[in-house]
Amino acid sequence: MFRFFYTYDLISELEKELKRDHKIVQIMIDDFDFFLISKALLNGIESGLIVEIVIVSTNNKKSMKLVNLCKRLIDMNAEIYWKVDKNLFVKEDYFAIFDKEYLISKKEQPVFENQESLVKLKIEFFNGLALASKKLTLFDGEINIEFHANKSIIYPKDKVLISWDVKNAHEVEIDPIIKVVESSGQKWLILEEDTKFTLSANNKGNVQKKSLFIRVLKIKEIEFDVEVFDPILKEYISINSVPENQGNYAVFIGQLVKISWNIKMIGKLIEPRLGNLPLFGSHEFEIFSNTQLNFTFKSLNNTDKKTISLHCFENEEISSSKTNKYSKEIKSLESISILKKTISFVLNIFR
Repeated sequence: MFRFFYTYDLISELEKELKRDHKIVQIMIDDFDFFLISKALLNGIESGLIVEIVIVSTNNKKSMKLVNLCKRLIDMNAEIYWKVDKNLFVKEDYFAIFDKEYLISKKEQPVFENQESLVKLKIEFFNGLALASKKLTLFDGEINIEFHANKSIIYPKDKVLISWDVKNAHEVEIDPIIKVVESSGQKWLILEEDTKFTLSANNKGNVQKKSLFIRVLKIKEIEFDVEVFDPILKEYISINSVPENQGNYAVFIGQLVKISWNIKMIGKLIEPRLGNLPLFGSHEFEIFSNTQLNFTFKSLNNTDKKTISLHCFENEEISSSKTNKYSKEIKSLESISILKKTISFVLNIFR
């Protein structure tokens, strides 16, 4: 005889009904209420009751306490399904069907001509929900983890492929970013900073962890030092670009120019006229006209370009210094004069 009963206190009604002589019960419930009726379920199974349960949740995360309870029930031949469904969770339209004929519901149900139609509809709903849910198969013993990345060193915003394959675990979580995952899978990620991934896998008796570290290299702009030879001081002095960091330099016709670099990255340095260059080195030459050098540094994941433009100006002191000798004191004074004139020329040309 088909019957229907609804109550706000579903747990109390289930605890009372589970003590009675029933053959089978089908229950849709959330994980919190599942704990509340667990004792009555265990007693019912020991008395020969067949138990089928669909646990509704908003995610796949399961506490160790819940896992242990599920394992105990499954070992006693209960069938437990895990259904992730936020709508069902919010609606809380939980119910139990005893012996395929008695429906107890937490909420009032639509009106039917007879209770048999309502009970059969709920049975069909439960069976369909079980088929669409993940049946819990809880493991025990040693956990085997394969956890890899296709690259261990990348540049910012590069893609990296994380893949994993876990055996003998009922729950797998990867922190950060990915969170709860299936036991086997892969995912492309874009990283902007160093990241440590930790995969945690657990079953009834064990928790295993394995970590990956992905190094994200900071892209550094290649830098060059530009120097000119002072004939008075008899040494090279550094000059700055004007405007600042724009690669434009002012020099005198006939000066010796030295361009130096030290690139502490893996790659190739090329300048069209100079050819392939070492990552640490310099280029010296005497300049007689405006000159532009175009350097290109190519790494595995990046190409950086740097242009150095040298603008020439006339200065009599440069040429006369090659044929005339002065006292040490005069040389010092003239050196200061040359530097002042250089600064004056540079400021005038770029104003």
